[in-house]
Amino acid sequence: MNPVEIAKELIKIDTRNPPGYTTKAVEFLESLFSSYNTKIYAKEEGKENLVVEISKGKPTVMLTSHLDTVPCDEKLLNPVVINGKLYGRGSCDAKGCVASICYSALNLRDVDVGLKLAFTCDEEVGGFNGLGFVFPREKADVVLIGEPTGSNCIGVLQAFVVSVDIYIKGESGHTASQEAEYGAIYRASEYIVNRVRAFRDLRGNFKEYKEFFEKMGYEFVIKSWHSVFNPAIIQGGIKRNVVAPNCVIKADIRFAPWISIDEIKNLLEDECVERIDVVGFLKSYGVKFDEVELSKDLKVLKILRDIIKNMGKTPKAVFSLGVGDTRHVRKYGVPAFYIGPGGEGLHSDNEFVYISELYDAAKVYTEFINALESF
Repeated sequence: MNPVEIAKELIKIDTRNPPGYTTKAVEFLESLFSSYNTKIYAKEEGKENLVVEISKGKPTVMLTSHLDTVPCDEKLLNPVVINGKLYGRGSCDAKGCVASICYSALNLRDVDVGLKLAFTCDEEVGGFNGLGFVFPREKADVVLIGEPTGSNCIGVLQAFVVSVDIYIKGESGHTASQEAEYGAIYRASEYIVNRVRAFRDLRGNFKEYKEFFEKMGYEFVIKSWHSVFNPAIIQGGIKRNVVAPNCVIKADIRFAPWISIDEIKNLLEDECVERIDVVGFLKSYGVKFDEVELSKDLKVLKILRDIIKNMGKTPKAVFSLGVGDTRHVRKYGVPAFYIGPGGEGLHSDNEFVYISELYDAAKVYTEFINALESF
């Protein structure tokens, strides 16, 4: 099967999360790799992860991507090809990546390195039942994670993520006699507008980090912003004819590691803020900012750079405010990077992957495995 056919079959299989059941997708992939040794790991019933052993040797590389997708209407489970683009839920994120990995592995010549594939569950909700459960049991020396970066783009760094509850105080009273702008809801609205703009204006000092990649022959790309403030949920108020005495903003904050925690704290402070509770924290993972030895990262990055250049493309090192599965690998000191077929509209009704990218990403995977023989 070519990668388009594989991706189409995977799109037809419902793995929308919630609930994110992967049983049928795993069964399809097991049949695809029926002549190879396979293992199934499951932390929860219905959320299976599949590991396929392609070859044995040293070093060991793992190619991995996730099977679950975000929710959608039923119609998006019907794959459609138009003008060189494959549409459907998961076409871009990340069943197209799974298809490219499969195509590469099934057409690989005999190699002396170890190669295993891992197709996992629950990445869209943190990956703890997926790669976070599999990797400690199936260690590898280097990992490439299929995400829709584009076949010439390497995801090298992801953001800090902080979840906060921000309590806003106001002056209550009857609608007929109290100014609404003294109330907590109005103050919260002003606070939100100001913080959204302020966070998007944050830059920090990333010059040295940018130059590091440029000296290696990469173009350094910041995807979207350096930081973001998302007021995801607002709760508060008493009743319709009472100016709200208090409310709480439940916010998702993400920022690059070259922006300091103190800068973030200072931006959050305001006279209308009663208190701020941190309810979740995820550290940044990536090159020069975690437990992986730089020398190990450099070896992998140089191989990928040369492969991409030989394909006539410009290698790009990408920082993203999004987070994924690299943390489940890099915390063990193992180099892990994102790379996969590019598309557009992930998580939207117009999600698609470029068919040419399915083949180009597969070529990158294949050339990377071949290059590891001299790693």
